[in-house]
Amino acid sequence: MKPFYQIALFFFLLFASGGNSLFGQIDVVYVKSISYEGLKKTKISAVKRYMNIKEGDSISLAVLMNKLEENSRNILNSKLFSKVELKILEWQEANVSIQLKVVEAWYVFPIPIFELADRNFNVWWKDFNRDISRVNSGIAVYWRNLAGYNDRLTFIAQFGFTRKFEIDYEMPPIGKNQRFGATFNILYSDNKESVFNSIDNKLVFYSDLNSRQRQFTRFRTGLTFRYRKSVYSNHYLELNYQKLGISDSIFFRNPDFFLGDRRTQRFFTLNYDYEFDKRDVWTYPLDGYFISVNLKKRGLGIFNDINQLWLGSRVSFYKKFAKRWSIGLLTEGRYSFFKHKDPFYQQEALGYDDSFVRGYQYYVVNGQHYFFFRTDLNFKIFDFKVPLSQKEKSPFFHELPIRIHSRIHGDYGYVWDKYYYIGNKLSNAHMYSGGLGLDFTFYNYNILVQLEYTINRLLQKDVYLTVKANF
Repeated sequence: MKPFYQIALFFFLLFASGGNSLFGQIDVVYVKSISYEGLKKTKISAVKRYMNIKEGDSISLAVLMNKLEENSRNILNSKLFSKVELKILEWQEANVSIQLKVVEAWYVFPIPIFELADRNFNVWWKDFNRDISRVNSGIAVYWRNLAGYNDRLTFIAQFGFTRKFEIDYEMPPIGKNQRFGATFNILYSDNKESVFNSIDNKLVFYSDLNSRQRQFTRFRTGLTFRYRKSVYSNHYLELNYQKLGISDSIFFRNPDFFLGDRRTQRFFTLNYDYEFDKRDVWTYPLDGYFISVNLKKRGLGIFNDINQLWLGSRVSFYKKFAKRWSIGLLTEGRYSFFKHKDPFYQQEALGYDDSFVRGYQYYVVNGQHYFFFRTDLNFKIFDFKVPLSQKEKSPFFHELPIRIHSRIHGDYGYVWDKYYYIGNKLSNAHMYSGGLGLDFTFYNYNILVQLEYTINRLLQKDVYLTVKANF
C-alpha cells in the first residue's frame, strides 16, 4: 500500500494543475536532491549501495511511487535499520527532492552459545533423548556495521563436544563505484565425537570421552572476493585451504573416510557463486525470486587427496496473489562431473544445513547428485507490535514487531548414489512429504520460529521445530 501522504500529494498536484491532466503535462520527474536523516554510524555510501535512485535521475511519473517502495525494501533488507521511510520531501514542477529517514538497528550482538552437537534440534530431541551433555557452549559476537559500511566482524569461541575458534571479517563492496568487496575467514575446530558412517540413512558416531585425543580436527582459512554488478546481482570467488584429520579409531571403523589409507586430508578449494536476488524480504520472502549458481572445485592439483568438481543451483519464486496470501516454490540441485569414488566425508547431499526434504529431518542422504523442490501456500494471520518500554530510546527495546503466518507445504527429493547406497534405503529412492506449518517472526523477520507438522513417504508423522536468527 502506498503511503497516504504520497497519494494525497499526487491528487493535490492533479487538481492544482488547472483541470488539465497531470500526465499530459508531466511524464517524467527529475531527482533534484536526496537527503538522509537518522544516519549516526552508517556512511551514506553504504546506504546508496542498496538504492537504484540517485541525484540527477529522470524517472517516469507512472513508476515513481513503485520505485520509492522498491528502494525502501532494498534498504530494509540491508539489516542496517529497524525502520525505513523514503518519501518525497518537495515537488516543484518536474523536480522532486527525496528524503530518506531511518532508525539504525542494534549492531552488536554478543550471544551466548548453547548449541547442539547434532545436525538439528529434532535429531537431538528424538535420536539422542535430549542428552544435555551433547551441548556446546561459548560466546559468539556479531558486530555489524563496524566501520559504518555494513561490514561485519564475527568472533566465535566455543567449547564442549565441538571446540571451535573462528574469526570472520566481511567488507562489502566500497569505493566510488562500489563494485569490489572481500571476506577473510580463519577457523580451527576439533570434536570429541565424529561421524564415521551412514547406516539406514542415519549418521553413525564414535566417541571416547575418557581420551584426550580428538576424533576429528579441522583447520580452514580462506579469502572471498565479491563483485557487485548491481543492487540485485553479485559474483563471489573464494579460495580456501583446509587440513582435516581423524583419529585411528575413526580410520579403523571406516578406511574410506578419506580414501587411500589417509588419516589426514589437505586440499585447496576454488568456489564460484553467482546470486540474483529480487525477493521482497530476504529473510522471509513473500514476493519476488532468487537465482544462484555454484561451481566448486575441490583439489587443485597441489595435493592429491581429493578431486571433485560440482555444479549446483538454487532457484526460488514467490508470488503474493491477495492481501494475506502468497505461494512459494523452491528448487535446488547438484551435479558431480567426475564419476570416480570420492571420500565418504565429502559425499554430503540432503539432510545438511538448509538442503533437505521436510519430513526427513532425522535422515541424511549422501550421494553424488541430488535434486529437491519445496512448495508453500502462505497465509498471514496476524501482524502487530508489542510495546516493551516507553522510556527506552532504542527501537530494538522500545517495541517488538510480531508476525504470524500459517503454511501448507509439499516437498519432493531424490539423491543418486553409486558408491555408499548399501544399507541406506533412501538413496536412489523417491522422497516426498506434505504438512502444515506455523511461523512466528520477530523484528521484521530477523528472528524466525517455525513449527511444522509433516508426514513423509514412510508414513512417519512428527512435529519439527526450527529457529533462525538473521542478524
